[in-house]
Amino acid sequence: MAIELGLGVFTGEWHPGTGLDHGATLRESIAQVRYAEQVGLDSVWVSEHHFHEAQFVGSLAAYCGAMVQATERITVGYGLALAPLHDPIRMAEDAAFLDQLSDGRFVLGLGLGYREVEYAGFETTRSARVGRTEELIAICRQAWTGEPLAHEGRHFTRTGLVVSPQPATPGGPPIMLGGHHPRAVDRAARLADRFCMDAGTDSEAYEAGDGRNRGLVGRVETMLARYRDALARHGRDVEAPAFSLNVGGFLHPDGPDAAWEAIEEAYLMTRRVYGDWYGLDPSEYAHWRPGMLDADELAQRRSELLLGSVDDVLPVLEEVADIVGENLHVMFRSKYPLVDDALTRASIDQLGEVRRRLIGEPA
Repeated sequence: MAIELGLGVFTGEWHPGTGLDHGATLRESIAQVRYAEQVGLDSVWVSEHHFHEAQFVGSLAAYCGAMVQATERITVGYGLALAPLHDPIRMAEDAAFLDQLSDGRFVLGLGLGYREVEYAGFETTRSARVGRTEELIAICRQAWTGEPLAHEGRHFTRTGLVVSPQPATPGGPPIMLGGHHPRAVDRAARLADRFCMDAGTDSEAYEAGDGRNRGLVGRVETMLARYRDALARHGRDVEAPAFSLNVGGFLHPDGPDAAWEAIEEAYLMTRRVYGDWYGLDPSEYAHWRPGMLDADELAQRRSELLLGSVDDVLPVLEEVADIVGENLHVMFRSKYPLVDDALTRASIDQLGEVRRRLIGEPA
């Protein structure tokens, strides 16, 4: 086990006015993945959304396949795929294919989703999301044994079928589950190999109608304790819990103000999107734009991120690492739309230095 640091999250989205068409935007992102590997990062992550004006890439297997082919060492993972939208056999096949293609450096990250338009678009419902996810995991685990499937459930019946390809990793690629509700944490402890905490959006605060993130370190302590309790209930190891943290931020050698200036437009755009998706009234987030926030709101938005130089960001991650231990994987979310390639690469380069110092690796 070792502390790891990766780069997220690649959405494949496209926005007019960048000077690039969608294909060029995707190719640029693949080149950034190669650069992340070159500077020593441990992983890159893609996420799934559909039916939005930003034209997110919903084809995660294809996107990850391109990343795998462009790299040799770095882990490539779903961070996260929306499990209820997927057929379980296709998911098992795609995950096994990516595991084979990458020679065992693929992680299958899964979430439940929350957008009604996505459930409707894939002919399912929000009420079925937990059951479909749990059955999908069960079918994937069976499929990766190489034995005929024997699953009869409420949502899926798959029997007598032998699924191929088989994964390179014995038993299949690691499964990571995300979420914030106690039931989601329990589900991860019961069914998954790793839990992912999303620090970018404080879902509990947003669902309570606040729209503001609470302090990162305190939330990590709370979530880790919740996860350890769940692992103990299910008779699993609590000493070194496999814990991933998806946290937003941006690196800039000139400090937090310069880092914020680089991503302000992009970050506030993503906050408006999530405000809409989490059901806030538009009047609450319509002014989340550059130059329109008051001093308190601006301070709040900036506090949601780890911004600045290596020396600014490293102490926070060191504190998180002290809390979690050596099975921590930080998914540093510093890939933003609208931010040009040079600034993104400069941030990736400094993130590599954060990693080296975080794990104590010689320069």
